[in-house]
Amino acid sequence: MTTLSEKYLAGFLDADGSIQVMWRPVDRADSDPTVRRPYLALEFSQRSDRDEVLRQIQATFGGKLSENVRGPYSKLVIFGSPAVQVLTRIQKHLVIKRHYAGAVLDLLGAPRKVELAQAYLKAQRLVPSTPLPNYPSRKWAAGYFDGDGCISARLNKNRTAAAVYFEIACSAHDSEGIEILQKAFGGSINDMDASRKHLKKWVLSVPPSKLKEVDRHFGQYLIVKKSQFDFLMGCAQMGHFRDGSSISGALKQLKAQPHRLSEPNAVSQLLSTVRDVPDEELLDNKRRAMEKARALRKR
Repeated sequence: MTTLSEKYLAGFLDADGSIQVMWRPVDRADSDPTVRRPYLALEFSQRSDRDEVLRQIQATFGGKLSENVRGPYSKLVIFGSPAVQVLTRIQKHLVIKRHYAGAVLDLLGAPRKVELAQAYLKAQRLVPSTPLPNYPSRKWAAGYFDGDGCISARLNKNRTAAAVYFEIACSAHDSEGIEILQKAFGGSINDMDASRKHLKKWVLSVPPSKLKEVDRHFGQYLIVKKSQFDFLMGCAQMGHFRDGSSISGALKQLKAQPHRLSEPNAVSQLLSTVRDVPDEELLDNKRRAMEKARALRKR
């Protein structure tokens, strides 16, 4: 099993992890009941059918892994001293949670008045981490995209070629990650929708040339979404995504199956179903689609 890099783990924590302060009683009979001793818990969550990163974290750092909690999700929690060791090692690589991680680490140790400490942490949670890096590190970006990213292939309006997109949704006050990705790769950041303006969404259109650029940066370090990315990279070798139906269907199949069963031969088999559609056939398909649309309007 491959050991995760500290940068990858930082990106994964920025996306699908949480930093929590827990409280235990002070071991004295005369202690103030409002004063407790803080200790750290790091929690990570992923779908149970693709929780291999959680298992790699557990193999390296320990913790308790629970499967199928809150629906079809696995949860890994690392408590106490091991959690402190992990957070101390990766703090400098964090982007979104770097400031909050420092505030939490400073708070640990001495007993605290719980109400005051919780108010302090709530305020620190909203303080942005500055300065932001000018460019995302490769393994941080892979961990962040594995945690919160989505790859989709949608048929164009003529239902012939596929348009490939990378997307990441996050809270508006946790948008530092998508901001540096947009700065590096382009794309757009908008409100999720009119009713959910507290959420932001980064969308990047990824033609074959852009996909190869992403591969050189962080695609090669992906774990959870590695099979989906490798499939699209295989399609990109043709220089286009013209066989839209095959590409879209294969990508859905890779998303649906348990990731631990997504071996390289499965990607190769799906690639064999994608045709290198020539320009002439694409134009014929587009022409037929337009003729069909005109016929329907005349009815």
